[in-house]
Amino acid sequence: MSPRPDGRGPDQARVPNQDRNEFEMTPRPRPATLTELLEARRGAPGRYVAYSPSGARSLSFAEVAEESAALASGLRAVAPPPGSPDDIGNVVIALADPFAFITTFFAIAAAGGVAVPAPVRALVHPGHRSRILNIVKASRPSLVVTDEPQVKGLTDALDGSDIPVISLDELPRHGSGAPGELARTSPTAYVQYTSGSMADPKPIALRHDHVLAQLRQAAHAFGETADSVSVNWVPLYHDMGLVTSVLRPLWSGYSSVILDPFDFVRNPSLWPEAMSAWHATHTSAPDFGYALCAQRTADPGRYDLGSLRVARTAGEVVRPETLSLFSDAFGPAGFRRSAFKPSYGLAEATLTVTTCPLDEAPTVLTVSRSGLRAGSVDRPNDAGDTMELVACGPPVRDTSVWIAAPDGTPLEGEGRIGEVWISGPQVAEADDAGAGGDHLSGARGRGTGDIGFLSGGQLALLGRSRERFQVRGENYYSGEIEAAVSQSDERLRLGRTAVFLSHGTEPGGSLLVVLAELRQGHENVDAAGRAELTRKITRLLSSVHSLSPGRILLLPAGTLPVTTSGKLQREACRTWFEDQGSGPLPAPSEHDERLKGS
Repeated sequence: MSPRPDGRGPDQARVPNQDRNEFEMTPRPRPATLTELLEARRGAPGRYVAYSPSGARSLSFAEVAEESAALASGLRAVAPPPGSPDDIGNVVIALADPFAFITTFFAIAAAGGVAVPAPVRALVHPGHRSRILNIVKASRPSLVVTDEPQVKGLTDALDGSDIPVISLDELPRHGSGAPGELARTSPTAYVQYTSGSMADPKPIALRHDHVLAQLRQAAHAFGETADSVSVNWVPLYHDMGLVTSVLRPLWSGYSSVILDPFDFVRNPSLWPEAMSAWHATHTSAPDFGYALCAQRTADPGRYDLGSLRVARTAGEVVRPETLSLFSDAFGPAGFRRSAFKPSYGLAEATLTVTTCPLDEAPTVLTVSRSGLRAGSVDRPNDAGDTMELVACGPPVRDTSVWIAAPDGTPLEGEGRIGEVWISGPQVAEADDAGAGGDHLSGARGRGTGDIGFLSGGQLALLGRSRERFQVRGENYYSGEIEAAVSQSDERLRLGRTAVFLSHGTEPGGSLLVVLAELRQGHENVDAAGRAELTRKITRLLSSVHSLSPGRILLLPAGTLPVTTSGKLQREACRTWFEDQGSGPLPAPSEHDERLKGS
């Protein structure tokens, strides 16, 4: 068994002392930049741990500071300065090793640049390759830092560009890395590209004050102290991975155990194994991760998840079925359902906007399905009209959330369905914020594109605005129908159904399309079996949702495209259906591999 980051074995691990001040590790005065935060954490007890099936490696915060300072001088020597020698501009990071990513991330800030995290496996995943190229072209970096095997491939792909691609091993190291060598000139901390679930990924420039505000909020909301231990597998180039695995642990001075997402894909039980071995108090993942782990972990009771206080679930709609599935599977391991913290967040807000209160179990709302279609939140008429939604909690500190009409006008009162608008110190300014101001604080807010309502002070989500469609004047949400279809038969893959309204594919109007992946081992179902599945889906949509599907396509596992964070790319599915029909779907990303065995 691997030792804990602080040198103690798993049996010596402590449960966090809830009496300790939430900001006990925060220096006075508080840091104004991420590099100042790193400097202040040199003596903190926490460290970063890379956990894999072959063992664990660790890196102290002091070692991160030393290596980052040395790399910063190398970056200044190599990166063509776009302006002054103290400004190296944007630098794209495409590094798979977590320690390499972390030290380079802070080195870029220390060199006066702006880090731009990007997917890491361009050689083996076409989706990663295309996204890296799109990020490079959009951000116009002074330099791309990647792994040695990827240098030539990315250089060739950027043929004609003057942007150098360099291996991290080629960067010269200068300086001693002693305290005081870290510096920062750019007000922008880093540029986070959105996941691209509904459209092409877009850049979000986050200032240091945005990020530090979010870290203060998270420490309070999730009860983080120097005694906490987090275990996460979400990729570091994703906003959830970067904030939960790298930045939040640094803020409170606790240890962060990081799993490679590919290892999680191949063996989801590695996640509870690591949480058990390191006595994790905090973890964070999208809904599908919890479902996948529960489905593919043999004998979950052999692990010990009794120390887990916070299991944040966000990044996609949180489903009550997933909460029950994971709680039932890992209850014998000591997991408590009250540890689940359904949250709402987005890259534009650094990460978290709302979350379930620390001392409360998740709230499941029971509403009328027909009422939602009519645009209102009502009590169910009967069992057949019942729909359950998981509330994502109230706003975190100093944050406002309200519901607005399409023109941005706030809708007063609870239970009003509309677009979710937000404001807070962690929220990046929107260029197109418009006139829809924050009616609570007077500050400007920004629309999120998400549809939801408020209930008991908590936010309930229904989906993205582009996921809502109308049939016969009634509102429907793709996510709700997709969940019902994928759960209707064990031969279908959970979370891998796309439902959308297609326009112009048939004479006379729109067509409701269902694309559903079959689970591995069921791809060769015969014609009679496919006809039976099609009839079953048709009956479900007709009896429960009063819908008549125009086309139902049953597809092999791993067919539907998802983002690098695992979200279904519904627009890509729609485009394929409308423009190509019988042509191949877009190449899947790394997360399509994760469920091929499910």
